[in-house]
Amino acid sequence: MVLEQGVVEGRKTYANTIKYIKMTASSNFGNMFSVLAASAFLPFLPMLPIQILVLNLIYDISCIAIPWDNVDIEFLHRPRKWDATSISHFMLWIGPTSSVFDITTYLLMFFVICPAVVGLSGSALDFKTEILSDQAKLFMALFHTGWFVESLWSQTLVIHMIRTPKIPFLHSRASWQLGILTTLGIAVGTIIPYTWLGTQLNMNPLPFVYFPWLICTILAYMVLATVMKKIFVWLYGELL
Repeated sequence: MVLEQGVVEGRKTYANTIKYIKMTASSNFGNMFSVLAASAFLPFLPMLPIQILVLNLIYDISCIAIPWDNVDIEFLHRPRKWDATSISHFMLWIGPTSSVFDITTYLLMFFVICPAVVGLSGSALDFKTEILSDQAKLFMALFHTGWFVESLWSQTLVIHMIRTPKIPFLHSRASWQLGILTTLGIAVGTIIPYTWLGTQLNMNPLPFVYFPWLICTILAYMVLATVMKKIFVWLYGELL
């Protein structure tokens, strides 16, 4: 059965390779789309460059376990042909899904969370002067941190959403290696703002009221991603 096992492992390798390519392309496209949307109304950067680098580092470490991920048995029934056009379709279709909730997070942070902590709304603060007030600095630090944590959660959980056309966690489960790394990635990224490293990254601890909003956002994102995934399969015949 050596030849059969070799064929099966080859198909698993292809499946996990295309998972990484599609999820990374769609995730990066979604993030850049969110940054462009933010530039339309925000008077400051939605996230600092160093924070984006740390965010991507945590995400990439979580992806290290993808080669050991489980592959749905249905995917192994027939050989697959490499088709680069499916990547662009996937990126354009699934990528903006996360942007919807990035924008809702912008609105939440700018109009609710940050004003509640700082005491002033974003429209009442001056972000254009070279010497910013302490309130403006705190407002921006909170905003950056809020989007950092939300983006990390959505970007990491999308690994589980995209790895299978089935409903993740229920009908198709990731390998324990991938489960552990993604969980650790989310935990570490959420804790960073409360540590010395978070201070060095110009982050600020988030208030407790932020997290119920975060959970609702992530649940809504997972539901929408599942719906979009089903529509994509209906349109193009397969997810991966």
